[in-house]
Amino acid sequence: MKAKWKGDLYKNLLWECASSTTIPEFEGNMKIVRITNPALHDWLKEINPKHWSRAFFSGLATSDVLLNNLCEVFNRQLIGGRDKPIITCLEYIMEYCMKRIVVVLKQIAKAEGHLTPKASIIFEHIKSEASNYSVMWNGTSKYRVRERGGQDQCVVDVDARVCSCRRWELIGMPCKHAVAVNWTMAQYGMNPGPPETWFSEVYWMDTWKKVYKNTINPINGVNLWTPSQVPTIIIPPKHHSQIGRPSKKRKKSANEEIVPVKHGKMSQRGNTVTCNKCNAKGHN
Repeated sequence: MKAKWKGDLYKNLLWECASSTTIPEFEGNMKIVRITNPALHDWLKEINPKHWSRAFFSGLATSDVLLNNLCEVFNRQLIGGRDKPIITCLEYIMEYCMKRIVVVLKQIAKAEGHLTPKASIIFEHIKSEASNYSVMWNGTSKYRVRERGGQDQCVVDVDARVCSCRRWELIGMPCKHAVAVNWTMAQYGMNPGPPETWFSEVYWMDTWKKVYKNTINPINGVNLWTPSQVPTIIIPPKHHSQIGRPSKKRKKSANEEIVPVKHGKMSQRGNTVTCNKCNAKGHN
């Protein structure tokens, strides 16, 4: 997409569609894309939205992440050990993971509250939005939640832990509508519990601690290893060193290849230039 449609305008239009949680919201954002740029709309229509729009996700992941940045960051950290022999590469990965776990354990020791620090920041934003909504109970487990002075209106089922905006079931965090219902239930003595308890367990501090309680144990050096009693001897494979300095960059797939952009202009790599004066090709 970046190779054909550059700029924040198209990027924001894409994110509006990707972040939509309901199909009507997705279709409304796609109409805006079609009005802005029909070619971009037709290009996006060719891609199945179940692969890139939250409105078509199942909710099994219980995550607010739409990017693979976590994998890319980890992959980038391994550049230093990628060109090493297999044992050295594994030791490099082990050392990085040991350091990473220690860093997170220090963050956990400083953190307070029922939720992880990131979830707490998001929850503060949700609470500020929930204060603008009014709630009406229907006598069962369902509540109508309406925005004061707005058109947003949803139905929350506290027993099923779902909202018609689908954010609660997709992300695992109670949406602004659910938080408003929680406050109303507490106001009338229905004892719903703190809103933090309505979060999925993946956002709890206890879960975060359980994830990082398993550490990587250090190992002894080669001089303390027990010699193997297996009679089979594994010899190194035949290897021919290539000419030139080996590349450390990860080889990208065809789908990842993007034409580079410098100073707001597309690269002319692979293109034949044309002279503006004589209209001849091959020079400028």
